[in-house]
Parts: sequence; C-alpha cells; structure tokens
Amino acid sequence: MTPPPLSNTLAELNDLCQFFINAENKLKSGQIVDMNGIDSRVANACKSVQEALPEQQKEYLPELTSLLSLLNSYETALRGLKASVDATQQQG
Repeated sequence: MTPPPLSNTLAELNDLCQFFINAENKLKSGQIVDMNGIDSRVANACKSVQEALPEQQKEYLPELTSLLSLLNSYETALRGLKASVDATQQQG
C-alpha cells in the first residue's frame, strides 16, 4: 500500500493540532467537544507516518511533537475537569 503524499499527512497533522487547540479552549470555557472520529483520524495519521520513508518521517517530527504536546495538554484539561466535577458532586 502506498502511503499518502507528504503534504496530505502534514496537512492532517496540522488539522489535528488545530482541532486539539480548539477542543481544549472549548473544554475550558465549558462547551461540549465532539470527539467523534478523532481517534481514527489520529490513528490514520500515525499509520501514514509509520509507512512513510525514513527521510519523510523526519519531516513529520515537528508536527508529531506538537500533536503529542497538545494531546497531553488536552488530557490534563480533561482530568482537571473531571476532578472539578467530582469535587462538586461530593459537596452536593
């Protein structure tokens, strides 16, 4: 199977980064975030990187590093929200 062109994968990685920036902002402002399908998008992007030629994989490193950082930040925000909800429920 031929991996997608470098530009397609870079565009998807950038789109995913923007998604998680927006998702965290929404989460912090109390809005609902639709995560439907995001797991498969991340998995497909990672698969594309895995299947790329080694020299192409180096091209993906900045976007992958950013995406990982954003995923970690979003997880932290989710955990913080859960802790806040749990604390509120225990008080109520």
